[in-house]
Order: sequence, then C-alpha cells, then structure tokens
Amino acid sequence: MTDKDQTPGSLLLAWQVKDKHCLVIGGGDVGLSRVDHMIRANAKITVVTGDKTHPDLLERHRAGKLYSLIQRAYEPLDLTMYETEPSFAVDSYKDITAAHYAAINELVSNEHFACVCCCIDDPVLSAAIYYQCKYLRIPVNIADKPPMCDFYFGLMFNQDALQIMISTNGKSPRLLKMIKDDILKKFSNIRLNDAVDNLGAIRARLREKKVPDTDLASIDARMLWIKLVLELPTGALDKIIEPYPEFPPKDYEEFKKYIA
Repeated sequence: MTDKDQTPGSLLLAWQVKDKHCLVIGGGDVGLSRVDHMIRANAKITVVTGDKTHPDLLERHRAGKLYSLIQRAYEPLDLTMYETEPSFAVDSYKDITAAHYAAINELVSNEHFACVCCCIDDPVLSAAIYYQCKYLRIPVNIADKPPMCDFYFGLMFNQDALQIMISTNGKSPRLLKMIKDDILKKFSNIRLNDAVDNLGAIRARLREKKVPDTDLASIDARMLWIKLVLELPTGALDKIIEPYPEFPPKDYEEFKKYIA
C-alpha cells in the first residue's frame, strides 16, 4: 500500500479508565480540560501542576473529584509514584494462572497509570516525559505535539450516557468546533439520553423475561423490535414488553390508552 492509499485516521475507541489512575502534568487551561474529560470517565486523577494551578483545578480538588493534586514541578518518579513491590512473582507472563488474577487487577487499578497527559509549555521536558512514558509503556498525550500522542482528545458532545466524539486527528481544531456547534444546534434540546436509558432498560428486561441469549434468531428479532420502540416512555416499559414479539397498538390514541 502506498502513502497515497493510506487513510490518515485513528482508531476511535471508548477507553475505559474508570477507577484507574491517570496522570495530568500541567495545571493550566489545557490541563484542566484533560482533567474534565477524565472526571466524566470516573478516572482516579492525579495532577502535578508545575508552576501554576488553575483556580478551577483547586475547586475540583476541594469537591473531591481529584485523587491527588500535587503543586510542584514534575519529577520522573511521578510516573511510578503509586507502584509497590508486586505481591506475587512469576518467571514469565505465560506462567500466570487464575490465582494471580486478583493481584493483577490490583496492580492495574491501584498502582499503574493507565495514561499520562502532558500539558506544559516546555518542549524539552515534554519530549523527555514522552520517552519516559514510552520506556514504561504508558500511553501518553503531549499537548500540541501530534507525533507525540498515542491518543487524541477530540471534541465531545456529552449527554450523560450518550457521547459523540469528533476528531480531525489534530489537523483542524477550527473545523472541529464548527461541527460540534452544528451538533449542538440539532441535539441540545432533545433528550437523547432518555432514549438511551429506555433502550438499556428494555434490552435488559427482554433478556431477563422473554428472550434467551443463546437463540440467534431471537436475538435478531429482539434487536429489530427494540429499534422500533426506541422512543417509548420509561414508565410503560413492562406494558411495552408484554406483547413481544408482537407490537403495542400502532394507532397513537389506542397506544396512549394501552400504556396508561
């Protein structure tokens, strides 16, 4: 494949950092934006502020939203600050057994950083942090340095459980803002999250009461049925499910009486 044929895109993922340590280096506006992304993801956030601390970071810390706020310059040992001696030893990853799983989960959740975000105005130190993270195999994002980013922060549209991310892979922040503004105009006054919650509840109740997960034909029918009842009201879920695989009355007036 030639360079011309390659798509200059990224693999967009929903990264689960809930209850995992994440490190933000830098206490300015960019650091604050990284922190706010991680707060939404329920990460355990440590911030090493450097020579300035945004007042909103102090507020986040007072509100209990940060795991730790360290108001000093970055030190290389910060990347391993929570690590301790392993509670188990194996000669090779191939020797890991079920007896080690709990200890490995403990390491991942309580000792290792899932990611590092560097948001400082020091290109020399930023490069050093990047390569320190590479050596330790920690995913890292160096602000405003796309070649030194294992991941990007695109613009986000958040409505509780519903998240929409837009990315130009670091090429056009202005276009990102224009697209986000367009999404906000279309969806900001629509309670999309209600539909998401309803779908989740309907799906869970169908799995519980009506459709076994082992029957592929039933799963296909369930997915189609759910699609068609996407916007039905939360309080009527049990009545909506009752006629499955048939549908509630299609006539709107009859339907209102049915779910009343």
